[in-house]
Amino acid sequence: MWYFGGMCGRYTAVKNFDQLAKKAGAFMRGVLYVPRYNIAPTQLAPVIFQDGRQPAVKLMRWGLIPCWAKDESSDGILVNARVETLANRAAFRESFKRRRCLVPADGFYEWKEREGQRQPFRVVLRSGEPFCFAGLWDRWIRPSASEHAVASQAGAPSGETIESFTIITRAANAAVAHLHNRMPVILAPEQFTSWLAGDGPPATGQRAALEHPLDEPLKIYPVSNLVNRPKAEDPRCLEPVRIERDLFEPPWWEEE
Repeated sequence: MWYFGGMCGRYTAVKNFDQLAKKAGAFMRGVLYVPRYNIAPTQLAPVIFQDGRQPAVKLMRWGLIPCWAKDESSDGILVNARVETLANRAAFRESFKRRRCLVPADGFYEWKEREGQRQPFRVVLRSGEPFCFAGLWDRWIRPSASEHAVASQAGAPSGETIESFTIITRAANAAVAHLHNRMPVILAPEQFTSWLAGDGPPATGQRAALEHPLDEPLKIYPVSNLVNRPKAEDPRCLEPVRIERDLFEPPWWEEE
């Protein structure tokens, strides 16, 4: 079971995010940049997080597993976290305090349904630049079979560590509201260091980042149904397609 706290169930990270990492004070040590055209839940993706005193880049699994969970599916796969629940929901509360992260991306997909047709769209910054979602991460250690009998059913050894993340969502702005009532929180580069910093209750900087996210113009365009397949890691996922303009009225997307 996947838990979507609003939306953002697929995204892209095609463009090199080295400069974004540097703006956060992190460097791409040990992480090879690979273009990603269709990142789906449970897949590994790069995350920028505070590793002690130094921000670092690491591959983590998309879909948060709280450190206290008995198994990977005890509360579903937490793909998204609603900004309104960060301070109160048990699955997010400690990560919001101590384990915030940045999720490099350059677009996300969302689907719009009408008259039985489910059409995917891609949302990007009009500038075309990569950006970072606000996220949370956690570290889960598989319990031994004696601690929890179900733990051994998946066949993985006890003591296995899984580092995972979730993407924070907020109410949609005017552009995305045509697609969905929620959207991921996109942070401005000047908010990166304050979002990552600190090991305690979120301070003014972190709360300000959530209340005043990046507000650059967005571009929305229809794409192929190829993105419906989680394993479709293909440049064609990004290509715009033409659809009937009377399928959704009034037409609010862009045609190439």
